[in-house]
Amino acid sequence: MKKKKTFGGLGIVCAMMITSTGLLGCSQPTSKTTEEASAEVEDSKVEDSKVEDSATNQTVTEQPTAESGSLFDAFINDEIPAIRIAEDGTESSFNYSELPHDEEDWESYFVRDEKADVDNDGEDELIMDGPYGGMYLDERDGKVYVLTEGEGTTGYLSYADYEGKTYIVHSDTSHGGRQIYVFDRYEDGKSVENFTLSAEYWESESDTYDQDSDFTFKDQKISMEEYEALVKEIFK
Repeated sequence: MKKKKTFGGLGIVCAMMITSTGLLGCSQPTSKTTEEASAEVEDSKVEDSKVEDSATNQTVTEQPTAESGSLFDAFINDEIPAIRIAEDGTESSFNYSELPHDEEDWESYFVRDEKADVDNDGEDELIMDGPYGGMYLDERDGKVYVLTEGEGTTGYLSYADYEGKTYIVHSDTSHGGRQIYVFDRYEDGKSVENFTLSAEYWESESDTYDQDSDFTFKDQKISMEEYEALVKEIFK
């Protein structure tokens, strides 16, 4: 009976003949050089990436593409930073571990299980809960960027779907005399559409709006009923 045995991963193969009287013979072991082993691995990778083009019946090599979400994982694992771009265009960066993560601290940040495509590019963004609604991070050009974040009590961060598109919303609803929602539709990291939905009632003694309050949507005056219908539709 013949058996083939491989020793340790050194590429040594020995053919043995085993009989009732014992072991007969063993071929001289051979070992591959590091260069030969590396070449075989690279050749295997190339072969695995080859596919047949159905249109030309020719074999072509697929180019590797980054898996969506892989950069977010790298950010969470502190392998790469997130980049924040200020209004004046200056850039700064921070690591995930530099953010506070104390469950008892309201200023802490935590990765939400939910992911959503908040900039309409077909890829989900990383949603982080935190102060004033947290922050949304975007994968772009091989890096992680802060797409937007909460801006205090006058700019609480959320997002909403309206007329088939997703808008990032900053809300001011916790102060007297007004309810203001600012909508931004993002593309390629920039706001390409902006409008406001608001109710203003500065003189109201009860701090609530009524038929005489000022209601605005996309710079146009609307009625109280229209305002309430829009709020219900957008924030359903």
